[in-house]
Amino acid sequence: MDWLLSINTIIAMELIARKKWYGWAVGLVNQTLWFYVLVYKQQLYGLAVLTGVLTWRYTVALMKWRNDDV
Repeated sequence: MDWLLSINTIIAMELIARKKWYGWAVGLVNQTLWFYVLVYKQQLYGLAVLTGVLTWRYTVALMKWRNDDV
């Protein structure tokens, strides 16, 4: 389940990076599911990949949004 949530988080971030409003809704639902995994399952093997990809995606999206505003 953690791998599926990781992929869903990446999809949500991609939607946000493309300035789609529903990206935030997808991310919010996904975070609720992550909370379930963290509390009840405690199987977090996918977090290493998730952290790496999201760090890269956040950086690229932030630079793009800042350049679009200038």
